[in-house]
Amino acid sequence: MEKDKKQIVFVNQSSGYLMLDIIDAFGSTYEERILMAGFINPRNKKVDTSVKIIKLAKYNRSSSLKRLLSWSLAFIKAFWLIKTRYRKADLFLVSNPPFALFIPLFCNNSFRVLVYDVYPDAMVSYNLLKQDSMLTRWWWNANKKVFAKAAGIYTIGNGMKQLLAAYVDPSKIKVVPVWTDNEFLKPLPKTTNHFITQQKLENKFIVLYSGNLGKTQEVEVLVQLAAKAADAELFFLIIGGGDKAASLADKIQEQGLANIRLLPWQETGQLPFTLAAADIAVVSLGKEASLLSVPSKTFNYLSVGAPLLCIASPDSELAALVDEHGTGECFNSNETDRMLDFITSLKNDQTQLEAFRQRSLATSKLFSPANAVEFI
Repeated sequence: MEKDKKQIVFVNQSSGYLMLDIIDAFGSTYEERILMAGFINPRNKKVDTSVKIIKLAKYNRSSSLKRLLSWSLAFIKAFWLIKTRYRKADLFLVSNPPFALFIPLFCNNSFRVLVYDVYPDAMVSYNLLKQDSMLTRWWWNANKKVFAKAAGIYTIGNGMKQLLAAYVDPSKIKVVPVWTDNEFLKPLPKTTNHFITQQKLENKFIVLYSGNLGKTQEVEVLVQLAAKAADAELFFLIIGGGDKAASLADKIQEQGLANIRLLPWQETGQLPFTLAAADIAVVSLGKEASLLSVPSKTFNYLSVGAPLLCIASPDSELAALVDEHGTGECFNSNETDRMLDFITSLKNDQTQLEAFRQRSLATSKLFSPANAVEFI
């Protein structure tokens, strides 16, 4: 009888370059790799042709109900396939969908978990679940059982590790920071950036926010900054979509602001041009999230040499990263005057601006795809 192939199944509803780098790292360890995903965004990478792809429900963040439904559908299919087709495979479960971490409660597979967001804690923080509800208590107990059985527990920041320590001995938790790709994203002169030409922003000093416009991102601060800015060369650019997109558009129109523009999500192939348009890049984290981890977009901004204007708690991991490497400054959301002073000072001092750029580039090299081998 032919010996069973050594298999590993990755479950990650929204998979991007980070997931593909992790899968590549396991290529020499397993004969067969399977990725269950609802959406794959490879950016400049291609999925290894030897990796089997199984489609799950695509993550839908347009409303809380649709988010819950897409999570549930993805979980049900992944669970069914593992239970019926991959009972002997090792598992690599990502907390997207959150319910994926329930799979080990009903299966005997060896498994690792990668936690980007801690549930139900995140739902309690955003008042989507009550702390003393029966569901919350059940979920807490389920986490303890799952983490106790895990062959490996990984997360992306020390704040997340502290949160996970409520469920499992912290010595079992390994922190692996996210990373960027300096081959895909790199500095680009404005004179050769077609995105800037298309948007007619050649003579502007651009403050860029690119990403999700969700309820936890305090991106309306950029509208406040635009309303206060007196320098005609300052321009605020917001690219993305989400719950706040419509209200941001309304605010910009109501105030008749000509120095700020809201654009929808751009094609992935445009990312090297949109991010490289930034003279300053904005990272915003709501109070509930800022203590936990550093968004992956932070490292992408560093790759293009952008100084960072961070809207987050001063005791957040993001603030610690910025302070340690001197890549920008961090502000509370109500400190718009200080933010504007920071922006203006960099615009008017090219030496200072270039120093920030060089520190951002140097820092980006510390967070490379080599991090993926830390999961093995």
